[in-house]
Amino acid sequence: MLKRLSVKIGLSLLMCLALPARPSEAHLAKWGTWEITHRNLMKLFPDADPNAWRIKRYQYSDPEVKFLEAQLGFELYPEDKQPEFFIAQDKAGDFLGVAIFIDPRTKPKILAGGILTLEVGIGVNASGKINRIKVYDYRGNLELTKEAFLDQMRDRTLDSNFTMGKDGLSAVTSEPEESQLVGNAAREALLLMKVALGRRE
Repeated sequence: MLKRLSVKIGLSLLMCLALPARPSEAHLAKWGTWEITHRNLMKLFPDADPNAWRIKRYQYSDPEVKFLEAQLGFELYPEDKQPEFFIAQDKAGDFLGVAIFIDPRTKPKILAGGILTLEVGIGVNASGKINRIKVYDYRGNLELTKEAFLDQMRDRTLDSNFTMGKDGLSAVTSEPEESQLVGNAAREALLLMKVALGRRE
């Protein structure tokens, strides 16, 4: 079963090389408990079997890290060189896609005396396209968390343009920086998955 799942992942996530990245910093987001992680995963793949999530851990090699950093335009945090990918399947056992969580914030932002977090979940389907994006527990303009904004990136691939204002992407009016960071996170997720999962195993 695991071997068949690995083959499906390898075959379905073969994607083209990325365009040069916009300079930024980001790191993978992790939740304190499996209960929270699971709840957020189900928002990315509502049709997934809730009891069948699998975790695939990966260690990027030095050449892979060098490639990723060149594409992303920033150095990976040490913990981000060992990402966790969450594999979704439906109740029939069919592969649905892969999810990852990213915090694309370039620098801490303060709102009402507290740090404004920006934690983005990205689900990529079996065809290597964005399936769904969610922004969790955001305290800024809630339009950033709504489908009207996030669904613009659905079905995009690593070949797609994730720059706000181009190719049909419209930023949330009051939060152009955060809007672009969400786009950056989507692109980064596709790239991380391509390098870790996009090979025949």
